[in-house]
Amino acid sequence: MVQDIYTHLKNNNLNPYFPGQHRGECEESFVIVMEGTQMPSINSNRIGQQVMDFMIFVPLNSYIAIDPYVKKIRAALKELPYLRKTGGETPIITDDEKEAYTMSIEYVLQKKLEG
Repeated sequence: MVQDIYTHLKNNNLNPYFPGQHRGECEESFVIVMEGTQMPSINSNRIGQQVMDFMIFVPLNSYIAIDPYVKKIRAALKELPYLRKTGGETPIITDDEKEAYTMSIEYVLQKKLEG
């Protein structure tokens, strides 16, 4: 599923990366697709949810560019029926190392648990 999410964002020209892939300063907007904690559904150890965190980066010289980019990401993720937005979002802060504005949006992925 994570690869499907990445591919969907890539096909929508949203410049996705997995954790640790992006190098250097933020020269163009990008999003990092990260898997978070996993938990079983009530009364089941076979199906559950996994938190997905989407960390968004926009170059430091363009604060007003973050809102339209975030809207494009939300619209693309809304097309995926197995993702549900939790409403959890961090405020916009600066990342000095990447020379970027950053924030994150949290979703949950409905999935079959492995193991």
